[in-house]
Amino acid sequence: MFVTAGVHMKATSHAFTLIAYLPIPEFLDISPPVHAILSVRVYHFMILIVMHNLKIAASNGCIMSDTRGDLRIIHTPLVSWIADYPEQLLIACTALKHSPISLAVSAQFGGALSHSPRTRSHTLNAIEKACTISDPCDIASFYKACQALHLNGIVEPYWMDWGDACLSCFLTPDALHQWHKFFFDHPITWSINIMGGAELNCWLSILQPRVDLKKLHPAMIVGIVPNNVACALCAITEFIFQPQDLFLYDKTLHSLAEALRDFHHYKDSIITAGGCRGKNSPLTSGARKQ
Repeated sequence: MFVTAGVHMKATSHAFTLIAYLPIPEFLDISPPVHAILSVRVYHFMILIVMHNLKIAASNGCIMSDTRGDLRIIHTPLVSWIADYPEQLLIACTALKHSPISLAVSAQFGGALSHSPRTRSHTLNAIEKACTISDPCDIASFYKACQALHLNGIVEPYWMDWGDACLSCFLTPDALHQWHKFFFDHPITWSINIMGGAELNCWLSILQPRVDLKKLHPAMIVGIVPNNVACALCAITEFIFQPQDLFLYDKTLHSLAEALRDFHHYKDSIITAGGCRGKNSPLTSGARKQ
């Protein structure tokens, strides 16, 4: 799922700037759990160094010029950190099979019930409790304490002194993996399993080269797949599209909630129709609903 060179725009070619290279540490003659804890600690320590000045500016402000040349006192709170699911767990100091932004566990990911947010106070209190149970320098023992509290072994998260940064607020989905790749890995696969690859290819062959498939996917399946399946796929497509708006209003959040509610209401029809196969689908192992 890479954007072809023909679609690239010069206006966005320099939208991102490289600010640092992060090391990929390798530790010798240690157990995998200890290696994992040391690696995540190195990550947080490196980010702490790179973001040091931003944290100072967040609290004290920094004088910078705006686009008109006027001097402004700028504050830099941690508003958004775009990351995929594994990196979100790393940042949230959370163990595997847990939500980085809520208190849900993997067995609850597929449910329609919303869970309490994973706040900064909850995470920092859990880390403090782990430190009272075991010495963080005794990593093998500390690992066991962290496992009981669903932590990954971090003692000083880089965001802990970055104003009031809260995990449930600043962690932002990686649209490429958590929306676009998800769409092709699951809704498209479900459609192929139900309507057949030849039928879908027939419809795809008449599309213009750069037409967004997600926009026309609901129209291509209506009348071919069962109505409840179409409702489920339309709902999840709507849920993927809505967050990509330039501005998110209260009505947008309401539409997101309604789309997610409709998907959970109709999703069993996908399994009944034979669209979902195997054990690793978000419908069988639990959709990552947070």
